[in-house]
Amino acid sequence: MESTIGIKITIGKLLQIAYTKNEGLTSKIIQKKGNFKITIDQNGKIELHGSAGIFAFNGSSALEAIGAKVKFATIYFYQAAGNNTNYRANFSFAGDQVSVLVTGTLNIEELITSCSGLLCQAARLLKGNNKRNEKRLKEIMGN
Repeated sequence: MESTIGIKITIGKLLQIAYTKNEGLTSKIIQKKGNFKITIDQNGKIELHGSAGIFAFNGSSALEAIGAKVKFATIYFYQAAGNNTNYRANFSFAGDQVSVLVTGTLNIEELITSCSGLLCQAARLLKGNNKRNEKRLKEIMGN
């Protein structure tokens, strides 16, 4: 099982992937007043839920980064002061009888714009050359 920071980086990657796959709906879900959540099933299916709608996508590539097979996960995001968002994630892993709870605060706008643009982020994720991105994610997600 991966460390807490590995899970936090994965949460950041999931948000970035959601933006690359459907920026419009992802923006509406995240920017709408209120809370939103991400759910993950054992097949890597990710669902982003919010008052503006639901968006589903495959997040297997981001989940591989934590080095364990995710059985189920739920990540709740709550609006905080300023541009910050608090999150609480509960990950259950296949083969383990243990769940991992991770909490933190992030600035979603900073997360999404942490590269020179979404194409830059998507290219790094697709090529697997994401060392710089992971370093930046560590900073944003609060190592």
